Amino acid sequence: MRIWVALLAALVLGVSPARADEAKLSAALEAFEQLALWHDPTGLAAGGAAPTGGIVRWNQALRVRVIGRSSSSERASTLKFLRQAAEIAGLAITVEDGEGSGENFKIEFFPEYSAPPMLQNAGCLTRYWNSGGALTRVELYIRSGSRGFDHCVAHEMLHGFGFPAHPHTLSSIMSYTQQGLSSFTPIDIDALRTLYQPSITPGMYHLPAMLAARKVIAERMELIPAGGDASALARPAMDKAVARLREFSQGSARVAPAAAAQLGNAYWFGHYVAIDRAEAIRFWRIAADKEHADARFRLGSALSQGQDVARDDVAAVELLEKSAKQGHTNAMLALAGLIAQGRGGKAIDPVEAFAWLTVAASRNTRDAVAARDKLAGILTPEQIEAGRERATKLVPQPAR
Repeated sequence: MRIWVALLAALVLGVSPARADEAKLSAALEAFEQLALWHDPTGLAAGGAAPTGGIVRWNQALRVRVIGRSSSSERASTLKFLRQAAEIAGLAITVEDGEGSGENFKIEFFPEYSAPPMLQNAGCLTRYWNSGGALTRVELYIRSGSRGFDHCVAHEMLHGFGFPAHPHTLSSIMSYTQQGLSSFTPIDIDALRTLYQPSITPGMYHLPAMLAARKVIAERMELIPAGGDASALARPAMDKAVARLREFSQGSARVAPAAAAQLGNAYWFGHYVAIDRAEAIRFWRIAADKEHADARFRLGSALSQGQDVARDDVAAVELLEKSAKQGHTNAMLALAGLIAQGRGGKAIDPVEAFAWLTVAASRNTRDAVAARDKLAGILTPEQIEAGRERATKLVPQPAR
């Protein structure tokens, strides 16, 4: 069927089948970007758009608990959307009814006459938590008897699977302008299937995620063989993504940091754009000045090592300490290393270094555990105890 559609396009529009498929690939890639990598890709003019911090998705089985009162048809419809999304994503799922514990996905129904304030102006609402982009918990609240029930639940269900955006130009259940929809659309299904491919991982930044998605979609469309090279495909869509990030990087304080940080990473590592370390440093500075934790870490690391920029230990320690206090685990590791060496104008302080490594290790980071244990091997029991005590006072705030 796909081949015949492409041939028909070629006959009617004078477009070659190859170009028709290329256009279809670009459209699918842009839809994925709008659904998974922007908060609201059509709101730029109003200042309402922002890039996400990266891919957010599940990487564990769903343990679902359903509580509250609803009609049998509402419950059945909700579980239908849940199971459909889980099947598309390839996630195992178990469902339990009634109060209990151990769930990571809670669905709670409220009677229309006693719905909480958060549901007074909305039929349903999703809250979610993630660690490094990996979803850890989702709570879906639903007001029974709400108007457009299926649209509302299907929409919020995809929020719970990692779509933060409302791309109003797409034929998507996520669009507020598509109120007549009552189920996932082909665009939603295709983008969700792409999001849950193994090559697209939680926390993956914008351009690397798009490069991985381009390859996934091209293979699915049989434009390249499995494991083939997609670098020549959908370049207009990739160019648009870079241009949008550049535009966002010059935007408001709410929008600019994530966009600038991601451009910095792209230019440093050569993600689609050519490697340009000076440009990477420039964008990291923009983001770091606006308190972006990862940009502070990457700029601080570059300054501490003198990588394509003049070495500046004092600035490096300042940036890494700010990032570590925002909860950036890798910044904690880097900061501990500089403190242990007495760099950046600080006296050698193995106790402080051990404290930061203890905090980082508490997050189950293998490198941090190894570094902490190695340092512990040369400390006295008194120093170890002092470091543990100091670690309890280092309470990082969530990274931006």
